[in-house]
Amino acid sequence: MAVVWRGFDTQLRRTVAVKVLHAHLHQREEVRRRFDREAHAVARLHHPHILDVYDFSGPDAEPSYLVTEFIRGHTLRVFAEAHPFEPPELAAACLLPIAEALEHAHAAGVVHRDLKPENVMVREDGVVKLTDFGIAALLDPDEKFTVTGSILGSPSHLAPETIEGKAADPRSDLFSFGTILYWLSCGELPFRAPSPAALLRQILEGQLVDPRQVRKSLSDAQANLILRCLQRDPAQRYQSAREVKEDLLKLLLDHGIEDPRAEVAAFITASPPEARAAELRARLVDRALERGDEALAQRRTAAALAEFGRALALDPANASARGQVERIRRRARLLLYGTRAALASLGAAALWLCGVHAARGLQALRDAAPGPAAEATAAPATPSPLPAPEAKSDPGVPPGGERTAAAVPTRPAQRGGTGRPPRPQRIDSLGSPTRERTVAAGKLPVTLQVHYLYADLTLDGVHLGSSATFRPQLTPGPHTAIARHSCCEERTQTIEVFPSRDHYTIELGRAKDAFLSIDHPPAMDTPVLVDGGFLSTVADLSAHPIQLGDKPFRTVRVAVGDRAGLVELHGGERAGVDYLQLAKPEAAP
Repeated sequence: MAVVWRGFDTQLRRTVAVKVLHAHLHQREEVRRRFDREAHAVARLHHPHILDVYDFSGPDAEPSYLVTEFIRGHTLRVFAEAHPFEPPELAAACLLPIAEALEHAHAAGVVHRDLKPENVMVREDGVVKLTDFGIAALLDPDEKFTVTGSILGSPSHLAPETIEGKAADPRSDLFSFGTILYWLSCGELPFRAPSPAALLRQILEGQLVDPRQVRKSLSDAQANLILRCLQRDPAQRYQSAREVKEDLLKLLLDHGIEDPRAEVAAFITASPPEARAAELRARLVDRALERGDEALAQRRTAAALAEFGRALALDPANASARGQVERIRRRARLLLYGTRAALASLGAAALWLCGVHAARGLQALRDAAPGPAAEATAAPATPSPLPAPEAKSDPGVPPGGERTAAAVPTRPAQRGGTGRPPRPQRIDSLGSPTRERTVAAGKLPVTLQVHYLYADLTLDGVHLGSSATFRPQLTPGPHTAIARHSCCEERTQTIEVFPSRDHYTIELGRAKDAFLSIDHPPAMDTPVLVDGGFLSTVADLSAHPIQLGDKPFRTVRVAVGDRAGLVELHGGERAGVDYLQLAKPEAAP
């Protein structure tokens, strides 16, 4: 669209960047309008990780231009190709500020639509900034900015819905964000093909390799975050940049990175950056060993193995991690052998008991059967008349004689059966017979997926931590799960584990109410409307909560007096709205 020059602001005495629209594009009214829209959109954004806009020309100037801050540094593409972000936590720390920048832009109704490594700048002092909202769209309800028949953005980073010609929304940016995080974490793009057509088909079909297969040192938490961003269906992705930011922060904190910005700045400014990366790798290995020892002390063997495996992925020669893994495997083998021996002993004992009972039964039959001599001398049996109904004599005691053994009546066996009732068949919660899976110690590996957000999960009284996905090993049968999140009420649910299923959903409780606050209102008695309905005046907002329904977050249209805009609400939180940043209806093109 334009060429960028380095310029000098003679009034404020500073170096700036001047983006000048090409002359042949300036002649087109539609392009000038888009360029002016970019200027207005980005000028509303004030964030430490978004390029600042100082001035712009307006739609009638000749030529059209945009004046922004000047960044001394490189694009993320250039820097990462020269200095790989390894270990992968460096990639997560680097893109955390970009997630925050997207959260700010989306809250202002701006979608980037061209997120790629070339539009992320790495400054010489280690700060990363999001640039070039050249094809940004304002998400106003009455108008959507699209280019009919055109594909906007870089093919490798396009969201599927953009390829299909659908309108982009914040979740489209999150898909592009996932492609960058995949590339920065693994060293290669998630979608690659010999031609643009094949590449677009791969994206539409969701054909990608699990990032853990590309880079073994990638943690499960980071891989799950990437894969959730890259879901084909927007409804299955993260629903807001805020969720992405929260999960990035959590996984970095879990690995002991408490100040991600400082870590990234130290990596970028180091000489060479690889030396700083090696220091971080050593700290991550120590952290994994520490967490593995803690899991062993709590008898969480699977979690311990995951941590020691993570340490080995970062440092394959680490003797401590290898020794712990061998000890756990040796103990598991001994347990398996012991279990097999116990089962063999029980089987032998059962066979012996069956043999004893069978022998006793045969002996009893022989004792009850008459001998050959008795058969020869026995008189032919004649049927005896039935006793009269009123006779109440003991059938085992004949008149004048002693009591004899009477035959015990038995129920005839069912036709074709054994006489025992049929054994009930186990049915799982889906209504189909179970398929047994053989697992050591009788436990099944299962996946617990939290619906909508991550959660703090306690399972059968054991705290599993906070995540969007948990992979415990559970015995078949009921288990009690307690899910907690700041946005929702605490929820307790029973999970019935069946051998035929390995995936279960953890539901969050009822979403807490959200609240609004208005900054710089024209007057305290100004009416506030949400989705067209009157909520209250500015002065009474604290007494009027907003119910979110069945989801812990919701985007609503907020109108304050003569201005309106989209606001994302989160359960249990207060969303601040700046009246001065809301759009006037007459300002919409």
